[in-house]
Amino acid sequence: MKKKVLALGLSVVVTAAIFTGCTKKEPTPVDENKPGVNETAGETNGNLVDGTYLVKTEVSDHGNYSMAKLEVKDGQIEALDYNEYLVDSGDAKNESNYPYAEGIAVIKDLNAQFNDKKDLNAVDFDAVSGATSTKGTFKEITGQLLDKASKGETYTPVFKDGEYEAKAEEASHGWLAEVKVKVQDGQIVGVDYAEIAVEDADGVKVGDRKSADNYAYEPAFEVAKAMQKLIVDNNGTENLNVDSITGATTTRTTVIELVNQALSSAK
Repeated sequence: MKKKVLALGLSVVVTAAIFTGCTKKEPTPVDENKPGVNETAGETNGNLVDGTYLVKTEVSDHGNYSMAKLEVKDGQIEALDYNEYLVDSGDAKNESNYPYAEGIAVIKDLNAQFNDKKDLNAVDFDAVSGATSTKGTFKEITGQLLDKASKGETYTPVFKDGEYEAKAEEASHGWLAEVKVKVQDGQIVGVDYAEIAVEDADGVKVGDRKSADNYAYEPAFEVAKAMQKLIVDNNGTENLNVDSITGATTTRTTVIELVNQALSSAK
């Protein structure tokens, strides 16, 4: 995002702002033909600061997002790991959970190229066709990571990696709430909130998961999905802004309580 402001006899170039920490704004689909942060961001020249660097984008309306981690040792790039994740499971996209094979192929190819060449500008983004948005996001995020590494803006994990679960103490109207939270690289990568039937009812058997097929109050599902996204984006419930999420207040409160309970052993 570059904006040129012209004054008499003077041209000032304003560079795009870089994500700080774990970003709260997902890059819109990026043209892979454009440079990431700047054209020299991919040139390391051995001037990087040792440490771990991480960038995570916002969860999209499709329920997925990107996250990448860069390791620097002795001033040189040691490894980059870029992946795209599914917000409900926290799993990286793969052949078994994602239907677009070309997207998986592009992710693998870009990781392999960068880890081989250690230079973003040397990556051939046309080596594998398709997945234009993935290519653009990879370039943007990697550029941001390299910029962080040049400034020494290292990343410190917030939570211990693992999968954490919590259940409500009591059922409500025949449904028992539960949550599963997945943490990877110190980041919440997946939140799966569900309500499970504890008694038989019309069209419902014990063990069934509440869904639009057996439960008519749609706002409950919309709120659960919105809370899931918000918690992953925020990497927790601390200072969580829930003002934009209306309706199904009980669901909203229950999600927060169970996530906090699940994460109590992750700190």
